[in-house]
Amino acid sequence: MAQILPIRFQEHLQLQNMGVNPANIGFSYLTMESDKFICIREKVGEQNQVVIVDLSDPTNPIRRPISADSAIMNPASKVIALKGKSTNTQTYINKSRQPRQNIIC
Repeated sequence: MAQILPIRFQEHLQLQNMGVNPANIGFSYLTMESDKFICIREKVGEQNQVVIVDLSDPTNPIRRPISADSAIMNPASKVIALKGKSTNTQTYINKSRQPRQNIIC
């Protein structure tokens, strides 16, 4: 009798095909929040940026300049949390660059 696997893996996209540098595809640069968003921190030229891939629309990745060490998307809404070298964590609404909240840790 064939055993049913508890998890099924399926490839949805190749980040390299979206222009993401292969050196930035790993645990140090990439976060995946649930099955909704992938955030990749990368450096293009002299500029640091975050690439946000909405898995419901993977053909339109969003690229934004950042100076943060960490980036993660809220799975329920298009809000990104950024953490930098300081102890501040900032959250942004995706379409505007205005800080939504500034948290001192």
